Amino acid sequence: MNKKLKGISLLTLAAVILISVAVVGVNLSKKHAAEEAAAKLAAEKTRIAAEKALKAEKEKEAFSDLQSQLNSYIGSDKSRIGLIYFDLEVGTSIEINPDMEFAAASTVKVPMNITLLDLAQKGVIDFDSSVQYTESDYEGGTGILQGQDRTKPIPLRTLSEYSIKYSDNIATQMIIRTIGRDRMYDTFSKIAGHEVAETGNLTTPANNAAYLKRLYTNPNNNPYYAFLIANMKNTIFHDRIDKYIPQEITAHKIGNYSSYVNDIAIIYTKRPYVLVVFTNGVADAPEKIAQISKMIYKYQIGLK
Repeated sequence: MNKKLKGISLLTLAAVILISVAVVGVNLSKKHAAEEAAAKLAAEKTRIAAEKALKAEKEKEAFSDLQSQLNSYIGSDKSRIGLIYFDLEVGTSIEINPDMEFAAASTVKVPMNITLLDLAQKGVIDFDSSVQYTESDYEGGTGILQGQDRTKPIPLRTLSEYSIKYSDNIATQMIIRTIGRDRMYDTFSKIAGHEVAETGNLTTPANNAAYLKRLYTNPNNNPYYAFLIANMKNTIFHDRIDKYIPQEITAHKIGNYSSYVNDIAIIYTKRPYVLVVFTNGVADAPEKIAQISKMIYKYQIGLK
């Protein structure tokens, strides 16, 4: 081999060696970078897990405080109150006498409207139709139709709105006549998951929590449910659940009958929740409900 060829071979060998060293260096650098990335990822996961654990512990402590506050505030009225709080996002709940029977009073107008709107979605009832008033529909008490001309047919949408916004009793009777009482109670039973009493207009906090969960989750994507929720937010009654909390996020329906004073609601905070409160023979019951609602709202908006 002459000197020229020998020189070229040595240069080639040197180049190969240099390239090999460079490749090894690159691979080591990539390995080191990958190890650093894995370490950072592990550290981040550890940090997130620690934050979640701390958050869970704080929520647990706040929830325990809320339970204590409610029990202390309700005090001796516990046997006369039925209450359900239910966080619609995570399922946290507080229940007091959930299966105790109370007079539903006008809270029945929420599941009544759910029945109407379900029938409208199925095409059984035309929600854009009108209903002719009859003398059998008359009922005094709350509402505005008692003082209005009722000789002409009234749009079903108007009846639905009035039954919630003004708690109109005539509108309610006209809706029940349209949908059928038996069909209405069949819907109540289906949503509640058990047979619901059809006499005495009796109900339980658990039944009403089920009705509100149905309205919120809207499992059949009923386009009419938004109409009911909007009317519940626009009610003229504000002396209970929404007395001390924002009215514009509170979709609720009150009810009064004799010694029974009630309110049921979906409250659309960042983490929406259901609040159902029924009372029987409780002194200054509207204020009692309002203070209970205020406590729960304060707890709920403190959650992150």
